[in-house]
Amino acid sequence: MKAEISSRLFNSLDSRTLIFALLLFSVLVLSILSGVLAASGNLILLVPLLVLYGVFFILAAPVAWTVWILFWGAFLITGPSAYFIRFSQLQWFTVLVSAALLLPLLLHLLRARTGIKSISFSADLLGPIILVLLVLFSTVIDQPYFSEFINASRYYLLMWPLMLIIMFGLITEKMIMQLWKALMIVAVLQFPMAVYQYLSVASSSTRSSPWDAVIGTFHGAMEGGGDSAAMAIMLLIAMLTAIALWREGKLKGLQMFLVVLLGLFTLGLAEVKAAVMLLPISIGLYYRRELLKRPIESIVIMIGAILLVGVLFAFYEKLHYGDVSTHTFKKNQVTSTYDRVMRAIDPEAQTYDGRELGRVNLLLNWWHFNVGNGDLQHSLFGYGMGATYESRIGVGELVNRFPYKINTSSSLILLWEIGILGHLVFLFILLLGARTSEYAAGNDAVPEIHRIFLRVGTVGLLLLVLTMPYKDFHLYSNPIQFLMMLMLGQAAYWSRFLNK
Repeated sequence: MKAEISSRLFNSLDSRTLIFALLLFSVLVLSILSGVLAASGNLILLVPLLVLYGVFFILAAPVAWTVWILFWGAFLITGPSAYFIRFSQLQWFTVLVSAALLLPLLLHLLRARTGIKSISFSADLLGPIILVLLVLFSTVIDQPYFSEFINASRYYLLMWPLMLIIMFGLITEKMIMQLWKALMIVAVLQFPMAVYQYLSVASSSTRSSPWDAVIGTFHGAMEGGGDSAAMAIMLLIAMLTAIALWREGKLKGLQMFLVVLLGLFTLGLAEVKAAVMLLPISIGLYYRRELLKRPIESIVIMIGAILLVGVLFAFYEKLHYGDVSTHTFKKNQVTSTYDRVMRAIDPEAQTYDGRELGRVNLLLNWWHFNVGNGDLQHSLFGYGMGATYESRIGVGELVNRFPYKINTSSSLILLWEIGILGHLVFLFILLLGARTSEYAAGNDAVPEIHRIFLRVGTVGLLLLVLTMPYKDFHLYSNPIQFLMMLMLGQAAYWSRFLNK
């Protein structure tokens, strides 16, 4: 008996020693190979090895670490790297990290003995699946280019694993709460960055709209501006989060005041008219149930919010538009904030040379070009993913067909690339997510603080719906995509929790 036990122990130790030796040998080989490739300076040969290291890290590190890397990378690293050193390729870092989250997700499902057949195909999961299949189908039937697939995979395919990680509970409820609180920290950090950009970059710019350089830590360039609208939407959601937590006694008044005040100042420096107009709408959506319960108080709050919009518009007049020359090259010269707002919805708005059209004008052009000409295939399914996108990797099929940009809003991108059906599915995902979030927020089985985040998520998703014809940040902005996946993921998580 003793001999048998000793033999088993020896075999166990021997197998462990062998595994350790193999791991040590593998690390040494990879280290030597990395050194050789790094010394050669050949980036093409080094990239696969870096990907391999990334896979090892994703598998070895806790999922929470990866999500935090993704959060800080999206909100504070990729934007400034593009703005200050023109390293815009770093955007791929966040989406690739998000895509790599599929590995721990699959391992989690296997450990839980949860096969594909036993997963509940709720609408929360079915919507993204239909969207991905529709994107692939639209691409395959319309002369796909490899460069288009690479370009568009960043904003169509590679961020959904983050939603699934949250949906299936691979990060804790406490971490979801921490992510929302970290969002308020990010909102505060936008102010010092916006001050620097306004005083040092915008003030010395010769552009007709120098305020475009004020984008906080979001993606863009000093010369051409960037995602100021995306930053503004994030600020609205973060300020609403602070107010909601304060109203429920979950946040100190001074902290709430700091988030809201600095957020408003940042909105003033950035010149984002549409986001400012959405300020009372977001507050009204969140407190819509209290409008009937406390009508007088609610009316006072809404009047205050509307007056705040007027103050910010007057601030724009003084700060941004006062020194702008009235001799521009645009038709129907604007002279006030009101004129600028009306111009944005003018169906005939365009520059003097026709190289830039207004948003409504672009939507009408899509209609005439596709539906008006009876092109059923491209009206319903579009021209495939990446058809409107241009980058160093390649140029989309539609880019050179028009003298003006046709991908200035998410609605236009979706209509041109995956057609009416794709646009409707995307809207369905956001609206269903908002409905699911609202339903879970009304259930007492959900902890109180998470009910607050769910109600904020409802408003945030509705804001994304309203802004689809306005800007392209739903697809092109990594921070907004992270926020969108967080709101959809938490709604799906609590929906699964309540349906167990």
